[in-house]
Amino acid sequence: MSKSPLRRAAALAAGSLIGIAGAVAFASPALAHHSTVSGTPTCDKVNGKWVVDWEVNAIGDGSEGQTFTFTKVELTPAGTTLDNAKIVENGEALPAGKKVTAKQLVDGKAESATLSIASKWSNPSFQEEKGASFTVTFGEECKKTPAEPETPTEPEEPETPAEPETPAEPETPPVDIPDEVPAKPILDMTCDTIEIGVDNTKNKTPFTVEFKTSKGEERTLVVKPGERETEKFSATEGFTVDVTFTVEYKGKTYTTSGTIPWEKPAEGCDDNGGGLPVTGAAAGGVAAGAAGLLAVGAAMFFVARRRKVKFTA
Repeated sequence: MSKSPLRRAAALAAGSLIGIAGAVAFASPALAHHSTVSGTPTCDKVNGKWVVDWEVNAIGDGSEGQTFTFTKVELTPAGTTLDNAKIVENGEALPAGKKVTAKQLVDGKAESATLSIASKWSNPSFQEEKGASFTVTFGEECKKTPAEPETPTEPEEPETPAEPETPAEPETPPVDIPDEVPAKPILDMTCDTIEIGVDNTKNKTPFTVEFKTSKGEERTLVVKPGERETEKFSATEGFTVDVTFTVEYKGKTYTTSGTIPWEKPAEGCDDNGGGLPVTGAAAGGVAAGAAGLLAVGAAMFFVARRRKVKFTA
């Protein structure tokens, strides 16, 4: 006698339930072993970087003393790292079922970060194939926020002290300087010579003049009070003399130096090298063309602020 349709459906349902229960019972040991991973991003506005707090776990079957190791640890963006050395492939054995945490620093312009892991367990032995993966999406750029003290408006007054910006005179030690120091520099040029020195006949302070020519010759001239001394050099086109004046005044030593070039006299020279010497105002023009060198020399170091120096023949 055939079974009714209702009894046949009930039998099919019971068979399906038995099959499902068997499948669950068969798969349950594998499902007990699995990895989990999750992450939470935070914008560090001081450094302008994303900080991802990761939390991973390798859940076992609850066996006493069960441990696990990571068989895969993959992290993006490339070049970033975790600050926990325990989360590493084939590292030390860790207790199963206990969470492990780590931080990851990511560039503020990055769009996302991903951590993928897989594990294997002992006691009993089991290894998962795919593992677990989690992606954190940032959504917007993490920008550095300027510190509040960087925008003070009130303390701007000390930044523009107009008067103290030009303290040029304090560089020269204050001394009792006479109204006139009568020593004068000497500069004469002819068609084939240049003569430099100091007229110290009306002064009480000695001067030292050091010379070094463009040909490598070096000389030193000491002009004592009451004397007039010069040094003469043979000169041609391109010839120059480096001159250094040194004077001691009331226990302090002052020095100034520079280069004086030889120039052909404005009146010209004949075939025998003749011609009028370059002296006086013309000599002053030559010195001015050489950066006003000799004009600051000798005793004029003291009176340069009071009067313009002129050369004498």
